[in-house]
Amino acid sequence: MRRSRILIVALGAFCLGLLAGRTSVGDRAAHMGERLVGEALVRASGKRASNARMRVLLENPSLLPAIMGGGAFGNPSDPDFATRLFSRDEKAIEVARQITEVEEVAPRTWLVRLPVSNSAVFETDEGLVIVDTGAAPAGPALSEAIRSVSDAPIRVIIYTHGHVDHAYGTWALLADGDMPEIVAHEALPVRFERYMRVPGSIARYMSQPRSDMPRRTSDVIWPTRTFDDRLELTVGGETFVLVHHRGETDDQLYVWVPNRKVLASAEYHQEWIPNAGNGKRVQRYVEEWSAALREMADLEAEIVLPGHGPALLGSETIRQDFLLLADALDSIVQQTLDGLDQGLRKDQVWSRVSLPTELVGDPRLRETYVSVQDVSKMVIRQYTGWWDDIPSHWSPAPIEQQAAVLVEMAGGMTAFTEAARRLLDEDVRLASHFADWAFYADPQSPEAQQLVLDVYKKRILDPESFTQEKLIYLDQMAAARARQEGEAEDSEP
Repeated sequence: MRRSRILIVALGAFCLGLLAGRTSVGDRAAHMGERLVGEALVRASGKRASNARMRVLLENPSLLPAIMGGGAFGNPSDPDFATRLFSRDEKAIEVARQITEVEEVAPRTWLVRLPVSNSAVFETDEGLVIVDTGAAPAGPALSEAIRSVSDAPIRVIIYTHGHVDHAYGTWALLADGDMPEIVAHEALPVRFERYMRVPGSIARYMSQPRSDMPRRTSDVIWPTRTFDDRLELTVGGETFVLVHHRGETDDQLYVWVPNRKVLASAEYHQEWIPNAGNGKRVQRYVEEWSAALREMADLEAEIVLPGHGPALLGSETIRQDFLLLADALDSIVQQTLDGLDQGLRKDQVWSRVSLPTELVGDPRLRETYVSVQDVSKMVIRQYTGWWDDIPSHWSPAPIEQQAAVLVEMAGGMTAFTEAARRLLDEDVRLASHFADWAFYADPQSPEAQQLVLDVYKKRILDPESFTQEKLIYLDQMAAARARQEGEAEDSEP
């Protein structure tokens, strides 16, 4: 088990070196950040599922660079950390200590580059204001990073939103006896409560152990003060303006420090098509996301401290980047609403959405984590019901029953899988449907298992696939590989 993990990590490092051509020590953080996507796969939830993922990746070394090609979120990380985000696991804590970095971006202003995400630290004449606290095992590293640059007491902690990588490290900041005010949007406690109501679902879609999920109110540090749309805090004679706009979450906010011209932008700005179309997450709000970007562009910030990745510098660069992303999101929204208004079937709507010609090819709008069409799907979800406009899908027969009948009508599994393989070189997306039908019809069939492995390997290697879907394809390959070894799928994520 240990040897397999080492092989995977080494393979990941090697492949990334080939992909990025990085050799300098100065690129370490970006290099390790990209490792997150690939390495976390082999440590993902469930012993059996993890073993199957390891075998799939070891047996198909071309998959890892293809999956990691989309990158992560621009911060350093490690699999021991990335798969224990809700925990206070000692190994994950130690990993965070080793790779956390502190950057002074302005006088008494720091960006702490934690694993996966960032924290912003502002020192005032009355004490510290902290924006975001990272994932749970990042807490001690954040506390030590703060104390490496200031011994002032922590007066205020601000949660930009309630995602695990932004609001779960607070416990360690309270260990020294500081009792800061903890400020968040009024919707954030509802998010914390939802994590406790459906821990199995959250764990599955985030590839976290179910046993790490919060179950009691004492498992998280709750805000002591909430607000609705806008709140101005005065700390040490300085104003911190908190403004809420729904975006990646319904509880998201940004923090503007006008006298410093510094903006903590949370998740609103990402240097790619943003995580606004993630099919494994709850509703995102693309229109309001764009409105927030335009509002922040008008602030004339000179420094932006994002939720992920390096700081942005220069007011004109910041303004251009924010407006560019807003233009892209607005175009996606308008095309989607136009299609809905025309009465098109939903798959016809999102499949026709693309970036405007003048924006195509801009590296700041690259499709890596999700696609433009994925974002369109999220807009559709906000404006319509769950039905996909196909009549039989309103009250469908179980997928296993549908699949079994299709295989039987084709003349049996051998004939069915042969037909799928004829499609494989012509249309891998269509072949994927056949692979699913075969596997759901009879997951014990060796022909169905191998078809899944072959089809989804090609799907992962397809340049038109993006990070989030590739992870799903890998999971299906792991399920088929586990069946080949006579293992049942592990229901404990």
